[in-house]
Amino acid sequence: MNAEPRLARVAAAMADPTRARVLARLLDGRLHTAGELAAHAGVGAATMSAHLRLLVDEGLARVRPQGRHRYFGLADGDVAHALEALLRVADGRDAVPAADLRRWQKPEMRGLRHARSCYGHLAGELGVQWREALLVKGWVTATPDGRYAVSGAGREALAELMPEGFAGTGRALYDCVDWSERRDHFAGPLAVAWLDALMARGWLQRVGESRELRLTPTGRIGLLEGLLGATR
Repeated sequence: MNAEPRLARVAAAMADPTRARVLARLLDGRLHTAGELAAHAGVGAATMSAHLRLLVDEGLARVRPQGRHRYFGLADGDVAHALEALLRVADGRDAVPAADLRRWQKPEMRGLRHARSCYGHLAGELGVQWREALLVKGWVTATPDGRYAVSGAGREALAELMPEGFAGTGRALYDCVDWSERRDHFAGPLAVAWLDALMARGWLQRVGESRELRLTPTGRIGLLEGLLGATR
């Protein structure tokens, strides 16, 4: 089967500036109404409906009817990872790393670099630090299939954070290259559940309507000084 025509259609669907803004907004992992997305992209309702219909038809977005509203999100994690990869390409300045570093040190980018949501899991400096600490402590171990599993020690240490435990199928962890850090953070259903738990405890808070996450004073104590055994 020749996949090139399909690839061309998907690429064309992503290439439109309005749809690109919509896809970037959906990277926060939340569901949004067409009206919210239209306001974000600066277009009318009819125009946004046409864009969303195309994104759903091409398998880039999904729609969930609920009551009088229809909510839109990214189709799945594969789409999110593809978008993150494209963001790295679009932002790539590997040949001039100093310029890249200066960009991320700008005041308006510092918060986004420190912590943000990536399709529902934790990314940025804090996401990379979270992954590295879990591996160093032995709370997470690699599996033969290239994914990761929570160890017995990890289950015990994280039981208070996630009282529901780690049982269930499909709660895998896997690596996702971080857009700003160029290193891996954890993705997958379990990583999403972790971020949900961190936010439910009030350790992380969303900043407005962006993907940026802010570490709260309670989170600084509980996460950095407690679970990760680090101080700032």
